[in-house]
Amino acid sequence: MSPLAQGFADKQREGTNDIALYQAEVDRIGAGETYYAAATAELAPRGYPTRSVFNWRTPLPMWLIGVLPDPVFGKAILCGLAIATMLLAFEWTARELGKWPSAWCIVLLAGGLLPCFLSNVYVMPVLWAGTLIALSVCALAIERRKLGIACGIAAVFVRDLAGPYCVVGLGVAVWQRRWKEASLWFSGLAAYSLFFLWHAAQVAAWRTPDATSHAEGWLQFGGLPFLLSTAQMNGFLLILPQWVTAIYLPLALLGFVSWSTPAGRFATLTALTFVMLFTIVGLEINQYWGSLMAPLLCLGAVRSPLAIRELLQAADWSWRPALPRKSAA
Repeated sequence: MSPLAQGFADKQREGTNDIALYQAEVDRIGAGETYYAAATAELAPRGYPTRSVFNWRTPLPMWLIGVLPDPVFGKAILCGLAIATMLLAFEWTARELGKWPSAWCIVLLAGGLLPCFLSNVYVMPVLWAGTLIALSVCALAIERRKLGIACGIAAVFVRDLAGPYCVVGLGVAVWQRRWKEASLWFSGLAAYSLFFLWHAAQVAAWRTPDATSHAEGWLQFGGLPFLLSTAQMNGFLLILPQWVTAIYLPLALLGFVSWSTPAGRFATLTALTFVMLFTIVGLEINQYWGSLMAPLLCLGAVRSPLAIRELLQAADWSWRPALPRKSAA
């Protein structure tokens, strides 16, 4: 079992936490400051290292929320994306799995997407990225290709950790010889690369000479303990004992790897990409990165009962030894 039994996003760091940081930046942007001025004023005083460019979030979605007439509109946008994800997931699973699995899909996604509706958690960029990734996967599954690609590219613009998903999308499009889709994925990644270079230049201009770094790098090889902690980033699982997550995760993966349709295989590849990533990369305080794959795991978990039934139906019971016959008197 993982020692990281609870979320770290709300753990105190010298009197503050990530949500409070992003909320303070949003408030400053709403008052007329630029994003980088707001980040400079808030990061170091709250105990956050600022030497690495990766310690500075790219401006979205804090800038978007800050320039809106009221921050509640930003929450409404995120909630709208979450609802759209649930609707598209229902349509997809109803087509491929049936009526009852699609109904359970909505129930499970209610936990995976629950943080979108809670208090001021909507300021977390990783939450936006995870919702957009799930929406992208579902849109591609029901053949709304342009919408799916647009959501995937938007995900990496709001959080760089969504980059592996876009690489998966590009790779699958090339493998399937969907050249138009491959060009869209490639163009989106190229645009993000230019955006990130601009972001790095802004960080270099605002970074102070006394900037600090993390004592440890992100390459931690946390393995199964860290993976379990990230898989727990689901509104339902966080309030249950962690042994529930230890059962839920392999069931979700079983559901994925037995999903033989093109859309199912794409979702499987996406989920496994993040699973493998989180066994290698991430500090203990990065447990909230699990929000990137929390909605996806719900899809695999929905299919797990069907996967178990298929395994039982395909099982070869011929290995059972025959009972010895009684000899005739």
